[in-house]
Amino acid sequence: MSKQLFITTLDDAMTCGGARTDERTRAVLATLMASLMLGTSYVAVKTQVDGANPFLLGAATMAVGSALLLAYMALTGKLERRMLRRWEFWVAPLINTAVVAPSYVGLTRTTASAAGLIIGTNVIFVALFSRLAFRERLGPRRLLGLAVAMLGLVTLTTRWDLSVLHGSQMTGNLLVLLSAMAIGVSVVLSRIALRTLSPEQWSLGLHLLLPLALLALYFLVPMDGGLGPGALPGVLFIGLVCTTVPTVLWTTGLRHLSTVTSATVLLVESAFAVLLSWLLLGESMDVYVLAGAAMIFLAILLMARSD
Repeated sequence: MSKQLFITTLDDAMTCGGARTDERTRAVLATLMASLMLGTSYVAVKTQVDGANPFLLGAATMAVGSALLLAYMALTGKLERRMLRRWEFWVAPLINTAVVAPSYVGLTRTTASAAGLIIGTNVIFVALFSRLAFRERLGPRRLLGLAVAMLGLVTLTTRWDLSVLHGSQMTGNLLVLLSAMAIGVSVVLSRIALRTLSPEQWSLGLHLLLPLALLALYFLVPMDGGLGPGALPGVLFIGLVCTTVPTVLWTTGLRHLSTVTSATVLLVESAFAVLLSWLLLGESMDVYVLAGAAMIFLAILLMARSD
């Protein structure tokens, strides 16, 4: 190989490597932005769900998100018949119902900060399910990141006082934990679906039939509350800012990140939810919260460098 050819080949390799690095950086940033937007959802839903039926509220917010996605995809030419032939498109709303319904009902019985923190445990389920589905390696750095993340979540949630596990919030916390498990399934399924569907198409699959599923639960599961015209601003905010836009950002980033790394970056959602709950709802913020948030950010650094 001539000297000039060697130099050209080396430059090409460095350019490709730089492109991959740029893609990954953009993916991390998109996922981080999604996590911040998702973190607002717990405060937003909490302020609405206390006076509304959680299933009706969920159906309305998901209808707003679906309408936005349909309009955007129609304008950009991304509505394609082939997506309707994919089994993932039809399984998506079933999985997402198991994400949305328990979390909305759980927020009627627990605090926004607790819900946001418990949702963060989805990283454990993502790691386990990814190991089973994709044989993703859990190296020393990832294992350390998971351990630090869980230590941070326990610190934030319990403040090392295990008596809270037997309090009145327990049912709500368990419902939110069920939602976290469903998120783990959703992340793994998303990685499979994005092989053949665009992020927008997959996001539409997650949302399109969800309003009907939640309306069915409204008629099947008796719960107090309705949904009046005064809830419209909250419905629009939750449907657009807290749900649809961050879902598209997250699925876009997932194409260039491992499922475990993506889920770990999304742990910022939990820390941001605690911060907003303290600022807007007056929920407690102390040394345990600060220490737990610091552990979560350390876990993100560990996991983001592990691919």
